[in-house]
Amino acid sequence: MDIGEIEEIKSSDFHTVVDIIYESKLIDEQLLDLENAIVSIKHKLDRNKAKIFVKKQNGIPIAFLVLHYKVNVLSAIKYNWHISYLYVKPEFRRKHIAKEIMMKCIDYARRTKVDHISLNTDIENYPAHQLYESFGFNRMNFISNYYYYEIKMNP
Repeated sequence: MDIGEIEEIKSSDFHTVVDIIYESKLIDEQLLDLENAIVSIKHKLDRNKAKIFVKKQNGIPIAFLVLHYKVNVLSAIKYNWHISYLYVKPEFRRKHIAKEIMMKCIDYARRTKVDHISLNTDIENYPAHQLYESFGFNRMNFISNYYYYEIKMNP
C-alpha cells in the first residue's frame, strides 16, 4: 500500500479528483446541482480562488480538502481562506490523514499570510469538532445545524 504525501492539485489535474468529490457526497444535491458545483470549484481553481490538497494511495485519491478564497470584509487588500470540503474515504479514516491534510492547509495559509482560516461543520460531527479544536480553531457561531469555526494565522 503506497500512500503518498499531500499534494496540491493544479487546475490541469482537476479531473483526477472529480470522482472522489462525487463519492464524498459533501455537496448536497438537494441544495446545489452537483455538476454546477464541480464546474464552480474548477472555475475557482482556474482563477487561483481555490486550492485543493489531496492524499493518494497508488495514485488514486483517498482524501481531499478544498480551500476557497474569501474576501476579508475588514480590508480591501486582504483575504482569508475558507475550508469548504474535507473528506477521507471511510476505509482510511482514523489513520491521521485528515490531520495531515489540515497541517498542509494551515502551513499554506501561513505562507500566504492570511489573517485566518474559517470552516463550517455539522453540529453532530464530533470527530471533526475534535480535529479542528486540536489545531486551535475556535467555535464562533451556530448557523442552522452548523458550527462556524475560525483560527487566526498571524496574530
